[in-house]
Amino acid sequence: MRPRGADRERRDRSGIAALLGYGEFLIDTVVALALIVGGTILLGVVVYDFVRDLGQGPFIAQVLELLSGLLLVFIFTELITTIRVVIARRRVEVEPFLIVGIVAAVRRLIVISAEAENLLGTAQFRDVMLEIGILAATVLLLGATVLVLRIKRADDEESTTDLRSD
Repeated sequence: MRPRGADRERRDRSGIAALLGYGEFLIDTVVALALIVGGTILLGVVVYDFVRDLGQGPFIAQVLELLSGLLLVFIFTELITTIRVVIARRRVEVEPFLIVGIVAAVRRLIVISAEAENLLGTAQFRDVMLEIGILAATVLLLGATVLVLRIKRADDEESTTDLRSD
């Protein structure tokens, strides 16, 4: 038989845990809403800037600027998805953060590769090439990590299915 104090302490802890859970849910929701508003505004600005500047300067530069902005909007979308998963499953998934890292690195690659053309023959060109190499390695490493996670998840689901059929 348990002492009454232990039951009361457990109830108090569960009440505090529930209160913290509601606080976490509230903060997650507010952050997600802020990302939705920010992402929507950013999308509008990116499209507006592209249409406004159409025909004023090199088309390739305008398309690269559009692509860079859209990738930033995609990062917002992935962060919203991550928060949605956290709210729904009550646990943090790693894969969406890895995808955000891949998109951010690709976005930076696009921006600096456009700048690299203007730096040919300068001292900064070597630094830009080094950054491109590091970013490319980062994309490959993060992509390999996502692949390993997906393979592991598929193996886990397969072993769970095998256990159920036995």
